[in-house]
Amino acid sequence: MIADMKKHAQFLTDAQLAAEISRCEYCQEKPCKKACPADCSPADFIMAAKRGEKSDFRRAAALILGNNPLGGVCGAVCPDKFCMKACARSGIDSPVNIPAVQATLVQKAKELGVLPLFIKSEPNGRKIAVIGAGPAGVSAAAVLAQKGYKVDIFDSYGAVGGMCNLIPDFRLDKSVLATDLDFIRSLGDINLETDCAVQKPSELLAKGYCAVIAACGLA
Repeated sequence: MIADMKKHAQFLTDAQLAAEISRCEYCQEKPCKKACPADCSPADFIMAAKRGEKSDFRRAAALILGNNPLGGVCGAVCPDKFCMKACARSGIDSPVNIPAVQATLVQKAKELGVLPLFIKSEPNGRKIAVIGAGPAGVSAAAVLAQKGYKVDIFDSYGAVGGMCNLIPDFRLDKSVLATDLDFIRSLGDINLETDCAVQKPSELLAKGYCAVIAACGLA
């Protein structure tokens, strides 16, 4: 029981989620958005989820994943030095627990089967290779796929997700990573090749790729 509680510690209960949402001041200046490296707007996705209906969770998840395709992962592990530090509530009592709210809203959308369906772009006839299937690589693939590119991701390891796989389960339930990756695959023509080391990126250009992105992370 204790182990199970630790595993899901990043998600808020319904009561906790409602309490955190009610604390948001919905600032016109949105300092939380300005502080977010992914340019995601907590004020907007919190407002979208205010009533707690299924459609609200879909709308909130769309706002999160539209800016950050790994929104579930980032909500679970994001530190408090960005949006929380900028939260207007910091000068009143304590900041809204924005990362936990984000993680919970995305998880709610997944559990309720209301993850947003993004319209796929028409293929533009060009393909791009991405070396590295970590957060940077798969996020780059998500952006490119939505612009109509065919994207092939190559990784020398057997698992997708890069360093995310090393985060302890009590911080990141690996099912969150898996479902975030499933969402990214749904965005367009993305192909993943694991256990496939690329020795010379220039060779990929000779195979017809119009560009190669090296997102090797800490490898």
